[in-house]
Amino acid sequence: MPDDGPIEGLLLEFGRASARKWRAGGFAIMRRSEASLGSATVIGAALAVLLLGCGGGGRAPAPPAALKVAPDFALKDLQGNLYHSSDAKGTVRLVDFWATWCAPCRQEVPMFKDFHAAYGSKGFTLVGIAMDDEGVEKVKPYVDDMKIPYLTLIGDEGVVDAFGGVVGFPTKFLIDREGRIVDSWVGEVPRAVLEKKIQSLL
Repeated sequence: MPDDGPIEGLLLEFGRASARKWRAGGFAIMRRSEASLGSATVIGAALAVLLLGCGGGGRAPAPPAALKVAPDFALKDLQGNLYHSSDAKGTVRLVDFWATWCAPCRQEVPMFKDFHAAYGSKGFTLVGIAMDDEGVEKVKPYVDDMKIPYLTLIGDEGVVDAFGGVVGFPTKFLIDREGRIVDSWVGEVPRAVLEKKIQSLL
């Protein structure tokens, strides 16, 4: 953490052009270049760190009106196959932005594996979007080691922008069968909260 005050230090960290990352409380911050983060976004992210730093997850800002319908995107999976978001049309989707270096993200993997096993046959699709700078070279060994059974894609800035921006990991978007974003969270979310929400949409 920088030696400046908490807000000033966070603003400094967010303002750097280099792509680095660090963890605060219940989620990990993704830093982006000054060109891609406006001052309002930076300040909001800094406040989120302070609010969520005591642990646990928090509700992400409501998506803008234009984003109440989940965006279309196309990304490659770990085998190099192109996945289109429309492939999961008609299912309840949990889109999780994460990274292998993010401790809160790793802690949620067992819960996600359980959700995949319990609800995958009932119309639930879990989509993990890995944001590691090293891409598949870093992500695939981790997924193989953890025996992650659900879909894992390699993310990029395009999909981040399509969802309105992601300031921390993990960030989750819950999408109903009609393709609408019904909820979103930054940081770890209690299992009971997330599972109840998923069950209500199935």
